[in-house]
Amino acid sequence: MHKVMQGIDAAEEAGLLPIKINCVVKGSSEEPDAVQVKAFCESRKFTVRFIHEMNLETGEYAVVEGGTGGDCKVCNKLRLSSDGKLRPCLFSDLSFNVRSLGAEKAFRMAIEAKPECGTRSFLNKFSLIGG
Repeated sequence: MHKVMQGIDAAEEAGLLPIKINCVVKGSSEEPDAVQVKAFCESRKFTVRFIHEMNLETGEYAVVEGGTGGDCKVCNKLRLSSDGKLRPCLFSDLSFNVRSLGAEKAFRMAIEAKPECGTRSFLNKFSLIGG
């Protein structure tokens, strides 16, 4: 936790604003830990976003409180995973290997393959997608 706080302080000192803190919640942003995160963010004038715990395999996801995630109709996000794959949707097994295709081709293919709505993913693991 000390290193996390050092990183937040360093980002603020460097002027990397706005600072957005993501907080994963099981059920509600009124959970005790989430309330403490919100109070911390308000005291430092940071933006807090509450991300409801997701299940990639069953396609359970929700709109991010304080953000824009989880709304398939307006989603324009791509995700680059730690294994070098560009994914057009977290709730899909589609991916394009940046290392073998090259960045430009992988981006083009991912954008063209962006689904209208995610369903579920059996291959995506949070350790690969930044969670």
